[in-house]
Amino acid sequence: MANVSPDIRLLSVVIPVYNCMPVVPRCLDSIDYPDAEIIVVDDGSTDDSAKVIKDYAATHSNVQLIRKENGGASSARNVGIEAASGKYIMFVDADDYLVPDGLSRIVDLAEAEEADIVKYKIVCVGNDAAVDTGSIQHFRMLSETVCGRGAVLQRNDISDYHVVDCIFRRDVIMDNRIRFQTDLSLREDDVFMGMFYCHSEKVVSTDLPLYRYVVSSNCSSTHFQSIEKQRRLIESGYKAVEYRKDYIGQRFPEALPLERLKYMRWVCRPKTAIEAGYSLKEYKEILGKFKSLGCWPIAYNWMHVAQMDWSLKVRMKNRMITFMCNHPGFAYAIYGLRILK
Repeated sequence: MANVSPDIRLLSVVIPVYNCMPVVPRCLDSIDYPDAEIIVVDDGSTDDSAKVIKDYAATHSNVQLIRKENGGASSARNVGIEAASGKYIMFVDADDYLVPDGLSRIVDLAEAEEADIVKYKIVCVGNDAAVDTGSIQHFRMLSETVCGRGAVLQRNDISDYHVVDCIFRRDVIMDNRIRFQTDLSLREDDVFMGMFYCHSEKVVSTDLPLYRYVVSSNCSSTHFQSIEKQRRLIESGYKAVEYRKDYIGQRFPEALPLERLKYMRWVCRPKTAIEAGYSLKEYKEILGKFKSLGCWPIAYNWMHVAQMDWSLKVRMKNRMITFMCNHPGFAYAIYGLRILK
């Protein structure tokens, strides 16, 4: 293990909170790494979240509460970054939680590999599901290392659209002034990850199922589906692609042709547009904006960059998704969910 000053904790955990009073204790209890400082940023909650956190901090000396006016998850996370002092930093949403005995393994791996970032797996669970308290201490963890600044941007098998599934070296964030874009209420993770990967010399990806993402929680705006949210996803997706293209293009231009601009198949696919209530005419107008950024139509060769061994079935599925994105009229006709206009 690398030597760390006794005055510096190894890990800082940043938890943005907005009206999560019923579930935030579950989240706090799940962070079982003994050398972690836990920074809870109350983003202007109107319920008793702050009181619950204060009561918790009274018996847990490593828990710090910061209160601020409501500004969204991005601004809350940025406040947490500024307050953090650990060698590594991680982000946890207040309505989610970690499985016991896994976080220490991730930190140990980061230390052993001298990694800039270590990724782990997210498992989605229902809001009414029983809390998973089973230890993963003896889980046979597999890992893969990718070296070279920006190299991971060329990978399909290592995600860059979540910040809650990894721990980051804080000095990489601070030295390169990496922050969340506060004008994005969705897709802000995509931009942050793209920025971080541009400065990552060593990325370690594991299959440890550490993080439990609670679907359909009432405590977070990120955990619901609606027509309004689907529209915001597309609008934020356009801004995210714009940010990524500008940032990555300046620092790692060779990645642009095949980097995560290929993730357009998720950002603005027909299924999302239909669920957002857009007519075909409106959808084509939106695609025109993406075309102006040079990321539509989607190049089919994104499927041939470095990747895991995909089965023929998965390859065909990805090819079909790309085809549907590139031929919106055909996609709308196949889905049959809206009258073509």
